[in-house]
Amino acid sequence: MKRFTDLYRRIDATTSTQKKVAALVDYFTGAPIDDAAWAAYFLAGGKPSQVVPTAVLRALACEIAGIDEWIFEASYAVTGDLAEAIAYVLPPPTSTSDDGLATWMVQHVLPLRGQEREVQRAAVARAWSMLNPDERFILVKLIGGGFRVGVSKLLVQRALAQVSGQDVKVIAQRMMGYTDAKQQPDAARYA
Repeated sequence: MKRFTDLYRRIDATTSTQKKVAALVDYFTGAPIDDAAWAAYFLAGGKPSQVVPTAVLRALACEIAGIDEWIFEASYAVTGDLAEAIAYVLPPPTSTSDDGLATWMVQHVLPLRGQEREVQRAAVARAWSMLNPDERFILVKLIGGGFRVGVSKLLVQRALAQVSGQDVKVIAQRMMGYTDAKQQPDAARYA
């Protein structure tokens, strides 16, 4: 998750197309293939569906942070972003995780869909205890179904073309249907 979070921050910190493509190339060049598959999916416009209701995330954040709801609402009003408000009201992590994006999605996020609220709460609390604020921000975006970043599918295709040595038109053709929510990203589809 650390590598994907760093990529998100690099993309979010610039309006330069060249810097965004450079950040994408750096990521896709060094990321494990499973992580790259998920990153390509999200960055090219694949939308995660909400797996935990927003109300559950808000209430859990207040509980873990030991704050009243009105304090959380004030933080939310200042940031204007639910994931950011949650990420920064929580106490520091008590452990760390070196798991990549694919592991987080397959083992931590997707299994939450349809689970009992208490199971979801326990799993999210455990996840938050392992992540720094920036990583929590990304995780909340993925869990809540609100992940967006300032990069277009075309920029992702340009970066993948550079990494693979293929023509960008070939990459665009191969990516048709890649962000279809009915198919989970994986190494085989990405390759």
